[in-house]
Amino acid sequence: MPDSFQSRIPTLSEAELRRYAEQPLGYRTEAVLAALAELARRGQGLPERQIQAIQAQLTQRDAARLAEAPWRRHLGQDPVTRRTRVTQITALILGAGLGLAASLWVLTPPPAPNPLGFEPEDSKKYLRQMEMIGGKANVVASQFQTWFDSLWHGRGLPRTVAVLTVVLAGTFWFSTHPGPPEVRPPSQP
Repeated sequence: MPDSFQSRIPTLSEAELRRYAEQPLGYRTEAVLAALAELARRGQGLPERQIQAIQAQLTQRDAARLAEAPWRRHLGQDPVTRRTRVTQITALILGAGLGLAASLWVLTPPPAPNPLGFEPEDSKKYLRQMEMIGGKANVVASQFQTWFDSLWHGRGLPRTVAVLTVVLAGTFWFSTHPGPPEVRPPSQP
């Protein structure tokens, strides 16, 4: 994992740390709070009034961001609660989808053999006639259509449901998973 702001903050100069306090809206909330904590640890802390003003700006910005994505509001305001709910919903999506895929796999009978004993689409004569009528694009389009149709019935359906479940769960996870929990600066004496 690339180095995080938490490992970088202690190495910054006082001027760089003060930049976080002067322009708090240009940085992540966690980074600004870590910079304030580092300044306090070095004995160069800001007045409590200024810290409260910075925290108010950050809270207002975070609330505005949360309001922009109203579906996130239902996951909880607290990062720990949000992380727990996102994990639970992702597990529910995976459990339901993969359970459905498994039950479809068990309940789907194997494909019946063709009464002709072979698939006409697989013969060289058929493919040659298809190519004569519509060219190579016709053959490729026919093969693609056959493959795509196989995804939605028979033994292909459970595989399709499983893949779509994993894609849906991954999309939900990465679009809603909160970042690391916030770091609160210690209160000044």
